[in-house]
Amino acid sequence: MQSNFITQLLDLKGVKVTKISHEDSFVKIYITTDPKEHTCPACGAKTSKIHDYREQTIKDLPFQFKHTYLVLRKRRYACSCGKRFYESYDFLPRYHRMTNRLAFFIWIYVNSLDKNLGFFVGLRHH
Repeated sequence: MQSNFITQLLDLKGVKVTKISHEDSFVKIYITTDPKEHTCPACGAKTSKIHDYREQTIKDLPFQFKHTYLVLRKRRYACSCGKRFYESYDFLPRYHRMTNRLAFFIWIYVNSLDKNLGFFVGLRHH
């Protein structure tokens, strides 16, 4: 039941929480997704054959004033054409190491700093 509550709190589509680890300065939330059929990026064929797994650590928004890391168990699929590829996620663009929501938060913060900085150094008048 607690795992389901944490999953809802994270609000990441299709993600399940499998474990939570608390340290002094950070929290690690271990997550996974259900396997499903994917389209091969090389030939366009559908495949659900899993080749292997790996863990990827992803930075997320802070939780309880601690750094928060999502540890995602990623699947690599194998196609009959020989191509191997990782599944895709709505919350994580390809090759990124932080969630979309953290990137957006940083963008908002930097833009607000820019406006305030201009005021404080006399570049803008209010």
